[in-house]
Amino acid sequence: MRFWQLPHGEHTALIEGTRTLSYRELAGLADDLAGLLPGGRGMGILAMPSTIEAVALYLGALRSARQVPLLVQADTDPELLAALVDCYTPEWLALPGPAPRGYTTVHAGGCLSIHVRDAATGAAPHPELALLLSTSGSTGSSKLVRLSAQGLASNAASIVAYLGLTADDRAITTLPLAYSFGMSILNSHLACGGCVVLSEDSLMTREFWEAARGNAVTSLSGVPATYEILRRMGLARLQLPGLRMLTQAGGRLRDELVRHFAESARDHGLQFFVMYGQTEASPRISYVPPERLLDKIGSIGIPVPGGRMHVDGDSGELVYEGPNVMMGYATSRGELAAADQQHGVLRTGDLARVDADGFHYITGRAKRFLKMSGNRVNLD
Repeated sequence: MRFWQLPHGEHTALIEGTRTLSYRELAGLADDLAGLLPGGRGMGILAMPSTIEAVALYLGALRSARQVPLLVQADTDPELLAALVDCYTPEWLALPGPAPRGYTTVHAGGCLSIHVRDAATGAAPHPELALLLSTSGSTGSSKLVRLSAQGLASNAASIVAYLGLTADDRAITTLPLAYSFGMSILNSHLACGGCVVLSEDSLMTREFWEAARGNAVTSLSGVPATYEILRRMGLARLQLPGLRMLTQAGGRLRDELVRHFAESARDHGLQFFVMYGQTEASPRISYVPPERLLDKIGSIGIPVPGGRMHVDGDSGELVYEGPNVMMGYATSRGELAAADQQHGVLRTGDLARVDADGFHYITGRAKRFLKMSGNRVNLD
């Protein structure tokens, strides 16, 4: 069952401040908001603060199977936003503030307003297309990753499987939801009937830790910079008695920090997962099982369930295959109608080696990606 079907009834799905929403209530809100979007097949731009309203609209678009959202960060530069609107002529916008020229406001919410385009626009997106994301390497450009419904659902299910997530798990937002790593945390917890605590606060604030403690979070996730902060804080000082898991992606974590957190997690009865991914893979590609982490320092691990990895014998490039691979890129509205161009195969752009136990190690970048041209991404 796909995570946006929200089949978990009265279990708590989202918490934002003092507001709590069950899966049943979230499904109702998602459908209500989706009902405000234009009829027919189209696409829109959705700003994604860590709020119930934004999450509900994201899920509503997926549930509708009509409208394809492009997720952007809530603080996206207005000039970049205007360039995206010009390039993709979206049928709708969900943004803070008034309607731009050519759009009419149909809903004014607490953090987002929905604006619908006054005139008809471009070609309908491909039937399999479900979501659009920017890549970290193309920030500031109009190049987008095209993700299918199958890709999103399969990767969420893989994450649930290898992390062992259950309906008792609670995550807290430490990353933007428009960033593929942050999005995958939301998707995977909804897939297993777990709960996500929505917070816009920084890890450096008292409010963040009060929300984490008060809502009994079971996992913390972050990029390398997050773990630099957590190292200074120390796990013992976090005072999170329900914590059972730490996860890291979004770039290589220094070997010294991997060792530190692997040992500290072991000493505190926690699991620590180091993961590798790319937005083009919806986004998880591999992980290191916690019990192997200390003897596989520096490894990106083994493929996620349902995926396969191999090193190209000629080029040395890491190649990933799986149902979560993107359909391809888009740089214009017309390209949203394109069929799957990848056929489940992603050349990652990373050079790699594999050891006798099947664990992979990144050794460099493929020559064609050494010059940053805006055409390529890195992790997540």
